[in-house]
Amino acid sequence: MTDRYTDAEPLIPDWAGPVYLAVSVITSVIYFGLDSFTASTSGLLAVTKALSIVLLAAYAGFSRAPLLALALLASAGGDFALALTPPEQEAGIAFFAAAHILYGVIFALAILQRGWRPSGLALAAGLAVFGVAMLLWLRPGMGDLAGPASAYLGIILAMAILAGFVKGPRLIVTGALIFIASDAIIAARWFGGTLQPDGFDWPAALIWILYYTAQVCLALGIVRMKRMIRQA
Repeated sequence: MTDRYTDAEPLIPDWAGPVYLAVSVITSVIYFGLDSFTASTSGLLAVTKALSIVLLAAYAGFSRAPLLALALLASAGGDFALALTPPEQEAGIAFFAAAHILYGVIFALAILQRGWRPSGLALAAGLAVFGVAMLLWLRPGMGDLAGPASAYLGIILAMAILAGFVKGPRLIVTGALIFIASDAIIAARWFGGTLQPDGFDWPAALIWILYYTAQVCLALGIVRMKRMIRQA
């Protein structure tokens, strides 16, 4: 008896993920232009900013990486909250904390499946020192956000430490470290009173470039890792 599904098209076509990835990149460039060179309303900026990450989540979904998609959707929620005027800082911190917890779960599961990378120990030590230094520097300026911001710092550092132990594409740990760099600039602006230029807001532009690059690196790295695990 013949199987009528043998010649059927797959439920998720292979081209779907890359298409959403490409549209996400285009949307991220549009947001960068709107934010850097126009006087667009906060609502338009918030939607465009979040949309670029939602499209990246669609790439993850069509690439059969549901936890990654959830992490990116949580990130999109944080993007929307922080792009509002005034920014909803507590909501943004909460959304991104959830995203990093999901990333951490992905990395922990990969470590359980494939073992851990011993070289991650050096990175873990370096990140621990960095985290203590950042906390000592910025804690006096955190005010009412001291609790959420300190907890967030611990969560993102734990995520990056786990990324360093993953046996997978180096894009994963690269994305995690770039994410920390992006967030370090945000923290310096929010709590350190630094990086506040009078003219072109180059730190804000750099934050977006680093942040979006980090999300793309994490997305590509995790999708490739999942393919490696499936093929093993």
